[in-house]
Amino acid sequence: MVGSDISSEMIKGASAIAKSQGDESAFHYYTSSSLDLLKNIEIERTKEGIQIPNEFDVAIAVFLFNYLTTEEMQSTIQQIYEALKPGGIFVFSVPHPSMIYCHNKDAIFRLESEGKGYFSSRNEKILGHISTIDGTKLNIMSVHKTLRDYFQAIQKAGFEILDMEEAAVKEDHMKMNPDFFESVNDRPLHLVFKLRKN
Repeated sequence: MVGSDISSEMIKGASAIAKSQGDESAFHYYTSSSLDLLKNIEIERTKEGIQIPNEFDVAIAVFLFNYLTTEEMQSTIQQIYEALKPGGIFVFSVPHPSMIYCHNKDAIFRLESEGKGYFSSRNEKILGHISTIDGTKLNIMSVHKTLRDYFQAIQKAGFEILDMEEAAVKEDHMKMNPDFFESVNDRPLHLVFKLRKN
């Protein structure tokens, strides 16, 4: 398993977990921007004792593209396509584009987007917060994209869409903690795409 993140602190954390599980050699983590994904994989391959496959079976990006512009996202998706073997799978998640209109001021997951247009806000950074169960509010940021932006980037790279889910609060969540989840119940939260390299 090979992982990269622009945050060196995230890489330190991932490496520490791998080490604590006793099979450190099965994991390789390194600091990199997604915009230099292929270049930095090649650099890592040149390091002594590092074994990185020439092609990957699966790639995963969790909440990466909400930090990138549409052009940066397109470049990253294209690089991931090139890094995968034929038939390889790419799964990624992003905040649902309609979130900017769907969540009230008291919502546990909210983007502060009053007065912003869906189309005119493309590539604009929108600030917000996500709340934890204990009430702590964590600051978040999302570079807004339309649904079409995601579909165009996927199509341009050459991926086939196997599935797309609009992730939301489920009945189990409501049973577990109705007071916490009620503010986002029946509202779109995330998009999750499952793609395949042709």
